[in-house]
Amino acid sequence: LYDDWSAVLHFVDILCCCAVLIPIVWQVNSLEKSVEAEHTDSIEEGKSNAVTNVESEAPATVEAARTLRKLKQFRSFYLLVVVYIYFTRIAVYLFATFLGFRQTWLRYFVTELGTLAFYAVIGFLFRPMDGNPYLNVERQDTDLHSVEIEFETR
Repeated sequence: LYDDWSAVLHFVDILCCCAVLIPIVWQVNSLEKSVEAEHTDSIEEGKSNAVTNVESEAPATVEAARTLRKLKQFRSFYLLVVVYIYFTRIAVYLFATFLGFRQTWLRYFVTELGTLAFYAVIGFLFRPMDGNPYLNVERQDTDLHSVEIEFETR
């Protein structure tokens, strides 16, 4: 009975990993299509030379540069997620098969160490910084001196 439930839960774990990866793959594909579309538009307008590698040349517009930056960031995020899933699901499992009874705690230690490293790298890649394209807030130019505030006295 334990082996049956263990197999079912392992299968559910794999399905959850796929559910995490599918939106990331869709986003990367969407960004690749928009980069290619912007690249072909710039070629048709005569702004750049025909180069086979879209990432090797400078983007024609600010929007194209932002899309290319997002594409590179999502590709690295996808790679990190895949490595994390393989490490915690497969490599640690293989590592645990070589451990003796008294060293089984090492399996969980290595899993938690991998998780800590994954979150540290993701936190570093998506850290708040000046000019972050995901946190741009468009500000209206208002002259603070022209705004009058009236205080009522009681």
